[in-house]
Amino acid sequence: MKQTTNFTYFKVTFLAITAGLTAASITKGLFDIDFSDLEAINKLIFKSLVVGVIVGIFMGLLNMYFKVGPFKK
Repeated sequence: MKQTTNFTYFKVTFLAITAGLTAASITKGLFDIDFSDLEAINKLIFKSLVVGVIVGIFMGLLNMYFKVGPFKK
């Protein structure tokens, strides 16, 4: 039987939050920018990735402490 470690809780939460938040931020931002401006598109993608990773790390650390997840105990 596989043991559920703190890293497992962090990894699952980090990947889910980062992917979802980054994709949602990019999608929402694409409605507001001009597609002919390459600098605005690059800035949008960079900001979305940074926000997604920072929030993912924060939520992953919280989940390591509280251990919330779809894992069998």
